[in-house]
Amino acid sequence: MLRNYFKIAFRNLWRNKVFSGINVFGLAVGLASCLLLYLYISHELSYDNFQQKADRTVRVVMEYSMEGQVNKVPVTGTKVAPEFGRQFPEVEAGVRLENRQAVVSFKDQKFSEKRVVYADSALFSIFSFQLKQGNPKTALAGPNLVVLSETSARKYFGSENPVGKTVRINAGGGDKEYAVTGVVQDCPANSQIKYDLLASFTTLSASKDEQWFSANYATYLLLRKPESIATLQAKIPGFMKTQFSKEEMSGGNYLTYSLEPLRSVHLHSDVEGNFEPNGDLLYIYIFGSVALLILVIACVNYINLATSRAVERAQEVGVRKVMGALQAQLFGQFIGESVLVTFTALGLGLLLVYLTLPLFNELTDRAFSFASLMQPPNLLGLFALVLLVSFIAGGYPALVLARFEPVRVLKGHLKTAGAGHFRRALIVFQFAITAFLIVCTLLVRNQLSYIQDKKLGYSKDHVLVLPADRDVNEKIRALKSEFRQNANVQQVTRAYESPVYINGGYGMHRTGTPEDQYKSVTALPADEDFVKTMGLRIVVGRDWTPADLEQATTPGSDSLRHFHFILNESAVKEMGWKSAREAVGQKMDMGKQRPGIVGAVIEDFHFASMKQKISPLVIFPEQGGHVLLVKLSGSQLPNTLQFLEEKWKSLVPSRPFEYEFLDEEFNKLYSAESRTGQIFSVFSFLSILLACLGLFGLSAYTTAQRTKEIGIRKVLGASVPNIVLLLSKDFLKLVLIAIVLASPLAWWAMNRWLQDFVYRIDVEWWVFVVAGVIAVGIAFVTVSFQSIKAALMNPVKSLKTE
Repeated sequence: MLRNYFKIAFRNLWRNKVFSGINVFGLAVGLASCLLLYLYISHELSYDNFQQKADRTVRVVMEYSMEGQVNKVPVTGTKVAPEFGRQFPEVEAGVRLENRQAVVSFKDQKFSEKRVVYADSALFSIFSFQLKQGNPKTALAGPNLVVLSETSARKYFGSENPVGKTVRINAGGGDKEYAVTGVVQDCPANSQIKYDLLASFTTLSASKDEQWFSANYATYLLLRKPESIATLQAKIPGFMKTQFSKEEMSGGNYLTYSLEPLRSVHLHSDVEGNFEPNGDLLYIYIFGSVALLILVIACVNYINLATSRAVERAQEVGVRKVMGALQAQLFGQFIGESVLVTFTALGLGLLLVYLTLPLFNELTDRAFSFASLMQPPNLLGLFALVLLVSFIAGGYPALVLARFEPVRVLKGHLKTAGAGHFRRALIVFQFAITAFLIVCTLLVRNQLSYIQDKKLGYSKDHVLVLPADRDVNEKIRALKSEFRQNANVQQVTRAYESPVYINGGYGMHRTGTPEDQYKSVTALPADEDFVKTMGLRIVVGRDWTPADLEQATTPGSDSLRHFHFILNESAVKEMGWKSAREAVGQKMDMGKQRPGIVGAVIEDFHFASMKQKISPLVIFPEQGGHVLLVKLSGSQLPNTLQFLEEKWKSLVPSRPFEYEFLDEEFNKLYSAESRTGQIFSVFSFLSILLACLGLFGLSAYTTAQRTKEIGIRKVLGASVPNIVLLLSKDFLKLVLIAIVLASPLAWWAMNRWLQDFVYRIDVEWWVFVVAGVIAVGIAFVTVSFQSIKAALMNPVKSLKTE
């Protein structure tokens, strides 16, 4: 019986190749879209699932307040892990981590590494990073020890055993020799901790001085049992109050810590990641919804085309019922057709996934593999999904066909008005989804354009960013002098961070206010050329001179040090001055080590993501820095870069000449939003393609049903435009209704997404008009193809059987 069902199903599908092709291709694209987005979603949801002790591992977040300003940061001082281990029985172990860029040397080769992580020896007892070679208890138990990832070991030593050998690492504190004590697995892609080399934390001078402040280190704690998380969290605030005097914590100031379960950090933390940007749960919902909507559109196509052909198959059903076929048997036959179509679509869909996966990896900046999709749990879920789609897509058409009354069918008294209403409702639903995705795509792209085109307040074009370590800082004057010999080099400066993302936290005190009244500000140490190089506009005051830098950094007694601070307009307001002019010349300090005056006020500029409001910023003069910024004219760029590389290698041979442009750093801030825009564009196109395929098939069938009517109208004088309008207007009305229904939902969804941005576009009416015109235009072109073909047909052919 079952074999017979599939045999008949195959014959019916083969007899109607166009409609079968539309159904198979539509479902294949829908399933492929679901599978690709499933790879992305499952990856995001799987972060740190491989960690065997994740249920009792937490990340420590520092929370502090200055004058009522609450700040939360994902780093702590060096004291948290050891002190919490001593004071709280709930803590089994703790680890401190610091990620640094470094130059690794082996023999005559030099490698620039961006993920050299300094870690305590407890790392391997807390995290499930598999040590392929070496002892996990002693691998990081002393100074100047390093564990290489498998990839790094192959890069440096090839097929040789690296354990016991030495490499030289310059991570900003000078060139030091490290003994290789182990080889660890490459960090999994779904790990929040990213590394290429793991170096011992005791190598750092900071490890010898336990401090609550100087927060530069990610801290993780392993607790004795999962229930201890809440218990420990309740104890921390009271304990921290005992660590400071009342004077230190007066005026609403406080310092405490919160605990974040390891697996919740990537998607649920409101504090940034330590090693890479956190994910966003909102995007998981967005991509999941897009995948579901595309699959729904494909299912709607199948339902519409199957029910529209009900009249054609009515006599078949009538004859089968007269011959004794039961309603359940007929239902099973038509469901069998749906299952055959869906499994055929699955095969084609898997082929599409295999072919498009490299492009999808590039789009999402991931490295998904087709093999991961073929794992038994995924295959089981895929089989269940296909059966579900088969019953969703084929259930209603099968029910409609199986319920036909044989007497009425064979007499030609068949009415399908109910099915017609249902088809129209499905067309509205289908194009509502399409219009929704078009609106969302337009607004996401507009927001990204707004961010990229908005005036930042500084010059990001043609600015070269070079990493600076101790060797670079020692040669800074010579580097600046040599670089400026090239006519295409306009300015050179050194700073602790690039202006794309400044996040150094400091306390600022205005002279004349209580001694303990400090305001929390972002601050940037830089040299005397920073303002000129970055094109910052001074509102009041003057720029620094070399003498200002010298005065601020003169070694000796504190009385010799005097700072000319440069404040942005937000800092002026935060400190209580009424205007920039009033602020200039006023005394202030950033602790007893940095007394001085407000030397200048600059216009506010964006030094963080547009999701954040411009905060108070202080720039102060300082020798040393982590980046060198070179402003270029933009002409003869290859020759200029070659010139700079030659000078760099002659003065700083210990460090490779590796650079990045500032606008590239800026674009990285919005990589998630950019990927969202691209994904929306791709899958919106797919949804439009599927909707058009369905509409094409439906209009082709409707046109065929009205062939004789069209012939009569042509004989009576109807023109081609009249017939095109006649056949198109019903479909276009449904599309217009769909746009009206989709617009409020799209307005709500995009306002919800835009809430994350402090600086954002408005959701304006014209976007919905453009989306409507696009949707109506696409629908009209799709329907008109069949309408024009029918209108141009010779009426003799359509009426010859009359």
